[in-house]
Amino acid sequence: MDEQREPVFERAEGEAFRAGPAEVACALIMYLTAYLYVRSAVAANSEWLCIPVAGLLILCVELFNRGRKAPAESYVWLGCFLVCVCSLSLGLSHVWDEFQLSLFVHGFCVWWVLSRSGALLEGESGHLLPADGFNGLIRIPFGSFFLRLRTLRWAVKARKKSGGGQKKRFLWVLLAALLCVALFIQAAKLLSAADSDFAVLFGRFLSWFAFEMDEGIFENILYIVLSIPVGCWLYGLIGGARRLDRDAAARQRQGINTFLAGIRRVPCGFWCAAAGAFTALYAAFFFLQGSYLFGAFTRTLPEGFIVSQYARQGFFELCRVMAVNFTLLWLMTRMADESARGKKLFRLLCVALLAESMLFAVIAFSKIALYISCFGFTPKRLQSVWLVCVLFAGCLLWTVSLTAGKKTFRKWMVFSAALLAAFALW
Repeated sequence: MDEQREPVFERAEGEAFRAGPAEVACALIMYLTAYLYVRSAVAANSEWLCIPVAGLLILCVELFNRGRKAPAESYVWLGCFLVCVCSLSLGLSHVWDEFQLSLFVHGFCVWWVLSRSGALLEGESGHLLPADGFNGLIRIPFGSFFLRLRTLRWAVKARKKSGGGQKKRFLWVLLAALLCVALFIQAAKLLSAADSDFAVLFGRFLSWFAFEMDEGIFENILYIVLSIPVGCWLYGLIGGARRLDRDAAARQRQGINTFLAGIRRVPCGFWCAAAGAFTALYAAFFFLQGSYLFGAFTRTLPEGFIVSQYARQGFFELCRVMAVNFTLLWLMTRMADESARGKKLFRLLCVALLAESMLFAVIAFSKIALYISCFGFTPKRLQSVWLVCVLFAGCLLWTVSLTAGKKTFRKWMVFSAALLAAFALW
């Protein structure tokens, strides 16, 4: 096993709270970002707003992390995030529905922020996935829920101390901004008068931001009210991930590893006996049901079966069996005492379980492939293909980890995410 890389964490300088110009700018940008986010989620026919929301989020994250080299892994999560955003906004996917894509967008966004900010507990994706997920969804954003308010309050106090010169400069900048907005609108109106198609497009653009009576001023007020806690959560995630205390994160990681080391109390012989029983059970199943299980390869159906019945029957049960095997293998590798590391029988039985699991995955894939070849593609069938591929890859990479001693969990996460994002463009 290769050594764990030390993660890079950042802490606010000094005991007193301070915020840089980028943090203040992001705090202001987050109000618009949160408003557009709420509107894209609540208002009808507004999924396209996910694209500007994603752009503003990327801007904020990069402002927070300027000067810090982005890990190579972070580009994977950013790419998956953008693919799912475009698929959701433009209606490109016929595999995942809108709700599923929304979940993927949020998940990839959180993981990208953690990776880009160096807030993953091991410095990279790994077996502490549940703890990193808890940090990204709950601990960091809610722990820094009022960070935006503290940042803006500090900015106001700092501006008061800077004297009248800064105030006058701010007023001049505000005046210039208002003049530019007025000129921009005037230019757009002139172009609208010159071209009717552009007039329709620009009118639609303005309708998303104006308080028009046909939509209702109360709906817009509701969007603004809802955007306040959303903005606090988003800013808390981005700012909190960047300001994450290194010592607290190290203590959390050490506590998890200490717990995992503390449960290594079950004798190796017990797990060998248990794994042997499971292996024998699956071998008997393959022997007794071989002609039925492998019928999809030869396109010979058991007597009394039709294609749809044969393909559906047992598919998800086989996938659940693989999930049971993953659980058993995790317990074996985590709870077996130290003597298990030097025993070849223990490792051989683990590999045998994974080999049988891969065979289950191949059988399940043959069933769904037969179903698709006869009746064509549907979203659920393609989702099943993704599931089987992910399970097979998990078995294969875990086998590599056991036999070669390499860390493969991150590779499995990347493969699963990339394949999911690719299906979002189907």
